[in-house]
Amino acid sequence: MQLLAPAVLGQTASFGVSHPASAAGNLYAFLWCMPPFAGTMPLSVPGFTVQGTLRVDPANSVSAFTGVFGPGGSVAHTLSIPSDPSFVGMPWDLQSIDLAMGAGVLSLSDNELEIVLAGGPPAHRNMVLIPAGTFQMGSNATTGAPYYSLAWERPVHQVTITRPFWMGRYEVTQAEFQALMGYNPSAFPDPQRPVEPISWSVAMLYCQALTAQEQAAGRLPSGYVYRLPTEAEWEYCCRAGTTTEFHVGASLSCGQANFYDENANQFCVPDPTWGGRTSAVGSHAPNAWGLHDMHGNVWEWCLDSAGFSPVNYPAGPVSDPYVASGILRIIRGGGWFSRSSVCRSAYRAVDGPTGIYYLGGIRVVCAPIR
Repeated sequence: MQLLAPAVLGQTASFGVSHPASAAGNLYAFLWCMPPFAGTMPLSVPGFTVQGTLRVDPANSVSAFTGVFGPGGSVAHTLSIPSDPSFVGMPWDLQSIDLAMGAGVLSLSDNELEIVLAGGPPAHRNMVLIPAGTFQMGSNATTGAPYYSLAWERPVHQVTITRPFWMGRYEVTQAEFQALMGYNPSAFPDPQRPVEPISWSVAMLYCQALTAQEQAAGRLPSGYVYRLPTEAEWEYCCRAGTTTEFHVGASLSCGQANFYDENANQFCVPDPTWGGRTSAVGSHAPNAWGLHDMHGNVWEWCLDSAGFSPVNYPAGPVSDPYVASGILRIIRGGGWFSRSSVCRSAYRAVDGPTGIYYLGGIRVVCAPIR
């Protein structure tokens, strides 16, 4: 069993179950249990051999989402959650059953979904709901001017993000960081500017503190946490459906983002939007998904690790890629003192997890646990 889309008030939850090809044509049903059943128990059904154990309470469960397994290896169903605040905190369990009528075998899935209805990220968090989807990750741009592409941006390959998530519309502000962590390390003090300079380790502590706060408030969907984006999630969101080097097109101009040098064109120093420092979040136009400052302002830490440089991508399609081990960490997007070439959607840089990268900032996602 898998939660494909979170159970949040006013949204549509999605549940799925994978099955072997040999189960094609079998009947299936989901068992819905309220309140949750803490434990397992054997099940006996006359005329059937039962495989697995029951993980929902038979006295308090009903059958839902029935159907027939196809050859695809998985099925999914959706459920519209009412916008009723009284439902926040309501728990239930789901487990699937598989009936091979001809063989007389009933199979119980080897796990159940433990779901608690959540209110979802509050409006003041400025989180944008990002749909699941597929995109082309990486770049085949020229290695010379104006893009200065690097080998570890290749090969361009297909990446699928299998579950929806939320991403911060803005980089984390100094006001948000101060309110949660109790201090402000920023070199350019201003409540509405992004917090900086932040190490990866401090960014992780911020996400953990935010997770604990929002979980206590009943606003965190089951299986989700506040964390840094994986670099695949970050590039997916930065591109917002585009395939050009920047989400604004083939080039990045002064005034479209807070950066320093257009590489082959001109310095941005004369532009009044630059100012030689960070700008308040939201000072520049967002991309097509409503996300601001994905190019420039401050570099944004990602969850992924790396060696002394990022490794080249795999050639084939992948789903939800994430590199968990390595001495360094990935950082994306460029900053206010960056050239446009390093602000590109595909550009990858690294730094140590405890080093205070001089332009390092935070953009959080509310996303599945990694």
